[in-house]
Amino acid sequence: MTEIPHTQFADQLQKPDALAQYATFLVHGEPVLVEQCAGPLIDALLKGAVRQIHCEVVDGMPENIPDALERINTYALSAGPKIIWFKDAKLFDATGSQQRMIDHIQEALENDQIDRAAKGLAQMCAKLGLALSVDLHHALPAELQALQTAVGDDAIGRLIDHCQAMGGGGPVADYVQVLEQAIQKGFPSQHALVITAGMKIPKNRKLYKTLQGHGLVIDCSVPTGERRADKMAQEAVLRQIMEAVLRKAGKRMSPALFVQLSQSTGFDPATFRDNLEKLIAYTGQRSEIGAADLEKVVRRTKVDPIFELTNAVAERHLLNALFYLQALLKAEWHPLQILTALANQIRKLMIAKIFTQSPHGRSWHGGISYAHFQAEVLPALQSYDAHVSEQVNGWKPVEGQPSATKGKQAGKKDATDLALASNPANPYPVYQTLLKSENYAREELVRALAHLSEADLRLKSTGPDAAALMKTVVMAICGKALVR
Repeated sequence: MTEIPHTQFADQLQKPDALAQYATFLVHGEPVLVEQCAGPLIDALLKGAVRQIHCEVVDGMPENIPDALERINTYALSAGPKIIWFKDAKLFDATGSQQRMIDHIQEALENDQIDRAAKGLAQMCAKLGLALSVDLHHALPAELQALQTAVGDDAIGRLIDHCQAMGGGGPVADYVQVLEQAIQKGFPSQHALVITAGMKIPKNRKLYKTLQGHGLVIDCSVPTGERRADKMAQEAVLRQIMEAVLRKAGKRMSPALFVQLSQSTGFDPATFRDNLEKLIAYTGQRSEIGAADLEKVVRRTKVDPIFELTNAVAERHLLNALFYLQALLKAEWHPLQILTALANQIRKLMIAKIFTQSPHGRSWHGGISYAHFQAEVLPALQSYDAHVSEQVNGWKPVEGQPSATKGKQAGKKDATDLALASNPANPYPVYQTLLKSENYAREELVRALAHLSEADLRLKSTGPDAAALMKTVVMAICGKALVR
């Protein structure tokens, strides 16, 4: 029927009559947000009824679908609503679903849960279109050999026998398909099914479309990209979590400390919330959380992406570059990986610098607006890329090259590597690269590549103190006067 983002959920809760029209609910996405939405949703559906009596929780494994449907279609002894919460649903795995089922069966066997393991085998056979017959004992299908390898011959035999003893000799129904049919048919009045999943659900799944068409879907997913809009959405979520946690505890924290805390964790809502709860416990009766509390309690857990370092180097911001270098090394990034990323960044800046100093780059100058760049510089840049490509494709292969075909392929790759505007549909990153190239003279970029080449050789041969060497390289590149 409808789908709403989690940001509109609070408004939806204020309309109990609107919720009453649905018998099925799906809450999916960021686990912390799913948890925040699921509780109030169930409370709203209960309409004041006692949760322990009127709400039943079912573990969200596929083989538990028949149990959940049996419960929701059974009338309660006491009057009032009945909610079945199918919690942490594992119904939507986009990849590796067969391996997930194998892991589930193996885990159940290790815990002596033969009923659960047998249900898992039944579900797997249903997915594969196999019948649980005695023939499986004599000729195990190739589709089940991976399971046989994982659990052993004896366990497979026990599971087949157990399934047959439970009356599962014929073809087994696909549990997810059974759930789809039940949702389409509907449930008794005042009975509702709430499905929660701490992951973003692919919207092209048949079950998702069924839930969307017959119930209410609450999308708690948050963009994880690095665009400004993504970052703003992530910050809004962390602020929402902070306000809810602090309000409940009767605590306050300054905006500056929020920024510091979020920078320590990155976009990790669960860790962010845990750190807030630690701060609340540490401050005791005090209502204000201060900077000293943060310093004592919270340690930095954010794993910075490599581009934070390469951007700092491109901007020639030495302190930031050293900070991100230290964070990456602490996160066990290999120095050669970092070195490669730095070399790629310097190489991009070098290509940009060569363009701006060429006849094609006459229209470029530092501080140019993006609109001017699009109108004047981008066409010249595309012409320059075409010129470079023509030159590279005209190069003769070096003597001893294996074949002309390979030479052509290499030429095309070289031409692409030397292109600045290889994706003209998205020119803004190119504009940023040209701006950052203004931070370096051409000779400085040449010497920077020499520093990186020397460091690469030392890392691969002499076994120096890698952290100290990388720090020296970054200081040499970002320093205003490079060591000659």
